Amino acid sequence: MALGVVGAAFAGCSGDEGAVADSRLPNSGGGGSGGAGGGVDGSAGSNTGGTGNVVTVPDAAPPDQDTDQDGIIDTEEGLGDSDGDGTPNVDDPINDGPPPPLKLTAISTTFTAPIGIDYHEPTDSFIISVNYPTGSPDGFARILQDGSQQAFSSLSGLTEEVKIATVRSDNVGGFVTGDLFVGNGVDGQIARITANGQTLINPWVDLPGDNNGLMRGSLYVDRTGEFGGDLMAVTTLGEVWRITSSAAPSKLASVGVHLEGAIVVPNKPARFGPLAGKLIAGAEEQTLLYAFSSDGTHVTYDVGVAVEDIDYISPKENFFGVNYGTSQVLGAPASAFEGMLGDVILTQETVASGQSGLFRLKYDGSKPVGEPISLEPGSATVGQWEHVTFGAGGIKEVPPVPR
Repeated sequence: MALGVVGAAFAGCSGDEGAVADSRLPNSGGGGSGGAGGGVDGSAGSNTGGTGNVVTVPDAAPPDQDTDQDGIIDTEEGLGDSDGDGTPNVDDPINDGPPPPLKLTAISTTFTAPIGIDYHEPTDSFIISVNYPTGSPDGFARILQDGSQQAFSSLSGLTEEVKIATVRSDNVGGFVTGDLFVGNGVDGQIARITANGQTLINPWVDLPGDNNGLMRGSLYVDRTGEFGGDLMAVTTLGEVWRITSSAAPSKLASVGVHLEGAIVVPNKPARFGPLAGKLIAGAEEQTLLYAFSSDGTHVTYDVGVAVEDIDYISPKENFFGVNYGTSQVLGAPASAFEGMLGDVILTQETVASGQSGLFRLKYDGSKPVGEPISLEPGSATVGQWEHVTFGAGGIKEVPPVPR
């Protein structure tokens, strides 16, 4: 049913691997890896062991170096071995082994028929669409850290599943950080909410032509630059559009099926294989994943997931998702995802008893696959997922990420 993606800080400046500069990297494991090839610059045996939280690495690459080209900089990955394959994180482009289980926490705040959720960076809070299916008396609320809610925007009365996309500060397309985009329930139209909810432009864009579809497909602001930092829109009738910050739309593709959930995958082939640098979107009814190139060509993959939403796991961001089945928001701290940093996560609406409904999207060397993420004992029960997101802020039982 629902999505909008909201998403995550794509860190991945490659830097000059031949540069020499001492770096201090967090060590999430016990001792250092040592031995041949231990240095993040490729020098043999330069890592030093130890049991502290920080390891000094002589002759290491600059702090913005991404040695293994997996999209996560070395200072975020550290010298631990999160997947237990014997290779330090900074030299390991793929999280091997099964994804670690999650313990989801039910946020105790009461919500009224929530659907969409995304992180609002300027206020370090989360915006949620509420009161489905009438959108009245309010269509949106801002969730503060203590769990309280404030009305956000005058836009209300939207009767469709309201999926939202916000702009992060790493956008390269000229959008204003914190602006929110949402379909207004009219074919091909997108509204823009700016000035921290105080200003509504409705419609901001009216896609050319007829029968474009509704934005309950998905909206996503490209954070990689692979699509120019544009707003990407996939619709209920299978159209795919790029919209610039100056509100200029251009059609990328039309595939004739209801697309739902969308992100642009970082262009890191070592981790993502053929999905690297592509816009991916789910076709829930066909149980397919579509991958679009910037020229509009596409390939489909059967990853075994009826995709409802898609997101990216960034360092130092908490997880929050709308559990529509119980009108709750479920959360998990950033620490729970340390073994999946840099991965793409898929969300499935219908969840079997005892399952999470969350999947890690992984390239297994020959094809993309969806790996189920299990739940830890004591985890909150998932009833029905709608939109999920990652962000540095916190909500009540899940505190904000320390910075």
